[in-house]
Amino acid sequence: MRTVLGLAALAALLVATPVRAQVLPGGAQLGMTPEQLQQAVPTLRAERARAPRGFTAAWSATGIDLAGVPLTASFAMADGQVQRIEYLAAPAAYDALLQWGRATFGPEMASNGPEGQYASWSNDALDAYLQRTDGSPVRLVVKRRILKDASEL
Repeated sequence: MRTVLGLAALAALLVATPVRAQVLPGGAQLGMTPEQLQQAVPTLRAERARAPRGFTAAWSATGIDLAGVPLTASFAMADGQVQRIEYLAAPAAYDALLQWGRATFGPEMASNGPEGQYASWSNDALDAYLQRTDGSPVRLVVKRRILKDASEL
């Protein structure tokens, strides 16, 4: 019984703790509560929008700088925590953001084709990808890693 209670307490702590394995642009971390996010990101403003996978993009911020690249961020919330952060930048920023991704996450898995350029990274805590398509802003997305059991597919 103690083991079960101990494991339950550990699981609750892990769910409530922001993912600090990687330093993300603007001071936000995955797993932050709205209160923590408001303290970490000075330019944060409320915004209600639907986000991918049923998340609610409740917050956005401008004026975030990464390697001299100005970014705009949207923070997707679920269960009262930041689960996904999407950064947008000018198309010319791709190479600078790619270098940052390599320095932060290591070598990328890359794809280049007529539809655009794509780089992705994964570790135990998160998945990240950088995407550039013709005429669109560059997207850098960082989200909590969600592993599914094969029986769920």
